[in-house]
Amino acid sequence: MTAAILLWANQMTVQSAAAQTAGVGAPGSFATLRGSTDAEDEAAVDTAVAIDGAELAEIPDAPGQPGIEEDDPFAPLGIRLGAFTLLPAIEAFLGHASNVFSSTTNPQSGGYYRVAPEIEVVSDWVRHELRAFASVDHESFFDYSGETTTAVDAEMEGRLDITSRDVAGLRLSYAIVPESRGDPNVPRSVVNPPDSEEAVAEATYGHRVGRVEVSLRGAYEKFNYDNALLTDGTIVDNSDRDYAEVNGAVRTSVDIDDGTRAVFFETGANKRDYRRETDANGIRRGSEGYDVLVGISFDRGDPLSGEVAVGYQRQTPDDPMLPEIDSIAFQGSLVWRPTRLTTFNFEGSIEPEESTLDPNASGALVYTAEIGVEHKLRDNLIAAAGVAYSRSDYVGSVRVERDTVVSAGLEYLVSRWLSFQLDASYEKFESNVGVEDYVDTTVEFGMRLQY
Repeated sequence: MTAAILLWANQMTVQSAAAQTAGVGAPGSFATLRGSTDAEDEAAVDTAVAIDGAELAEIPDAPGQPGIEEDDPFAPLGIRLGAFTLLPAIEAFLGHASNVFSSTTNPQSGGYYRVAPEIEVVSDWVRHELRAFASVDHESFFDYSGETTTAVDAEMEGRLDITSRDVAGLRLSYAIVPESRGDPNVPRSVVNPPDSEEAVAEATYGHRVGRVEVSLRGAYEKFNYDNALLTDGTIVDNSDRDYAEVNGAVRTSVDIDDGTRAVFFETGANKRDYRRETDANGIRRGSEGYDVLVGISFDRGDPLSGEVAVGYQRQTPDDPMLPEIDSIAFQGSLVWRPTRLTTFNFEGSIEPEESTLDPNASGALVYTAEIGVEHKLRDNLIAAAGVAYSRSDYVGSVRVERDTVVSAGLEYLVSRWLSFQLDASYEKFESNVGVEDYVDTTVEFGMRLQY
């Protein structure tokens, strides 16, 4: 509440200074940033024809600084520090869950609170860009003191505009993700679900010649899983789930019109090595694989943006006794804005994932699909709904898992600094092995403070 009081106290001061900080706001994606200017661009400017006053009057106003929509009265202004803009925010929620322990029988309900502070830092350079983001999400149940989780997410990424044709990028991320009680990898008798850690270092480079662009990507990813403490005092060693992955891809894309659409061909490879030579069942884990994709990408502007690709993928286990995973490959992410008030989102994929859950399975082929819609009932009242579905087929085993989540929400924007949110979700998890099915309904109400 102290943060809320300080924000409200500074509201009038910020409004009076708005003229000095106009254009500073929430950061946009890297894709919308201004490119570099080299000698060729300057030459083009020198040859430009003069514009008379009548023509000048027809030109739209120049956009403000990256990250803020000038006509959005609810966009955060941020705190200007030299060439950087800081965007702090905090969310606080009260909620209720119908199945705290993700139990198949006799579910226990309970209330909880959730607090999630975050901060984002964005540069405002003419060339290049640097962005950093960090958030903490703490959740605790009132009647079950042991049911407390804290998630951490931190990321830093930068773009280097070498020339107008060459761009390099670097992304570093680290996350602490509490495992769900409903995860089949988590024993039912665990005192508190353990955490997992994810660390990623990724580098990219792109070069464009006319309508053709060639890009390279390489990444190192590491996954660690904490041990689990059971109610009888037993400690389950999860170090056999720890592994690291090295992957990379090469993509060639060609514009097929004025730059709003492009077709591309991409091929990638990966190598996954486990921390331990064998898992708890004595199975040698690890694999290597590749994929080949053909797709189409759409311009980042309205009404359609994103990309869709299909192809073939194969993952070969290090243990020759385990079956290979080969299938159709699919990756898709689309945003469709049929009107200024309505936005549809779609994401989907078919990917092989590592697993030590079943000694007969080399891994899981995971199908995911998510559809969401957001509609502005008014400029400051936004309704949202979505459906997410995933299916995990364990190759070499009869195990199949399905997870379906239906969600809906309503957000009321009071000002640039304050908004209220009401969210509800229904999750249904199904498995054909053991007693693992569960249903959980969650409702939460809260507020968001941002600057």
